[in-house]
Amino acid sequence: MTDLERVLRPLLTDATVDELAASFVDDPTVTRWWTEPVDYTFGTPTTVGALRLKAETKTEPGAKTENETGAVEWSVFVKAIRSVRHWPLLHTLPPAVREAAMASDFWRFEADVYATDLTEALPAGLRLPVVHRVADLGDEHLAMILEDVPTLADPQLWDTARFAKAAELLGRASARLTERDALPVQSRTPAGPLAVFYDNYLVPLILPTLQSDDLWAHPLLKSADATLRTDLKELASRLPAVLDRLAHLPQVMVHGDASPQNLLIPADQPDTFVAIDWSLGGLAPAGEDLAQLLLGLAHAGQLELSELTTLRPILVTAFAAGLRAEGRDHPEADLAYALDGGLLFRSAFTALPLARLQEPLTDELAETFRSRFAMTRHLVDQALAMPR
Repeated sequence: MTDLERVLRPLLTDATVDELAASFVDDPTVTRWWTEPVDYTFGTPTTVGALRLKAETKTEPGAKTENETGAVEWSVFVKAIRSVRHWPLLHTLPPAVREAAMASDFWRFEADVYATDLTEALPAGLRLPVVHRVADLGDEHLAMILEDVPTLADPQLWDTARFAKAAELLGRASARLTERDALPVQSRTPAGPLAVFYDNYLVPLILPTLQSDDLWAHPLLKSADATLRTDLKELASRLPAVLDRLAHLPQVMVHGDASPQNLLIPADQPDTFVAIDWSLGGLAPAGEDLAQLLLGLAHAGQLELSELTTLRPILVTAFAAGLRAEGRDHPEADLAYALDGGLLFRSAFTALPLARLQEPLTDELAETFRSRFAMTRHLVDQALAMPR
């Protein structure tokens, strides 16, 4: 039994499925139900995992059905989260970071977002998935039963117009969420998410690793641009100054991980977005939300790096327009700096998949590193060009 199955066992019962069925059909008589794994890599320590719960429901004679068995089939998306104290790799964190993480209740932020009615706070064209239930599983575990949104998932759908529309809506959402103080209380922390990422992840774990001689002696890293290690070290020295400037920019409430993968395109309303995975939301410099919107598809190998340079000013201008539409006027230069700061802290030092260096050397792995070298070089050059 997997951790996910063990955690969700009290929730995934006949009684739960019967109760959910009433949300989908008039005759909620369930004939069978099952679960299917979700093919997605969750990177946050507080995520246990996710699955789809599917069921078939009996219909009245002559009723319209959705499959060949004469039953209506429906599904929901179930995601389980936990306190960081249950994370199997918690012991790898430095003691001070470990203690701070265990004392925080930010792990439940995403569930609290879904339990909060954000309908009025989000602009038309951007919504949350329907929330069927947020369940307390005990021992600092929660489960969210959400709408399983039928989507259009072709990366080609993300043309320039769609990127611009997403950026505008994110700008409007940031203004509205901030004006209404709409996100859960955990978002109002003294340090922003980038500062937390810097203190708890980059400084104790990533930056020392990137300056290790043993790391750069690895066969896969020997082929890197000879200046990359030096430039990463230079950027690391600039991080405190960048963080200070970001802290003095106007702060707004943000999604926190607004990549195209987390802005679903619903099949029945393809001109809109459904925003999922709010686990990194909170207060941040206006424009920081654009970083993952810009990089998400490129990180997945679905967008050429050359397109990022073209998209960047388009996203900034669209985000600024969204803010203005809600009565907030921010200089585009500040928004662009926040975007670049988000890329610097969240991606420039982590684009190389160092965890895979323990794997056997294969052509696929070598190609992955070649691709990530190019991405890291792009991000480093962009960060080096940031105003000092």
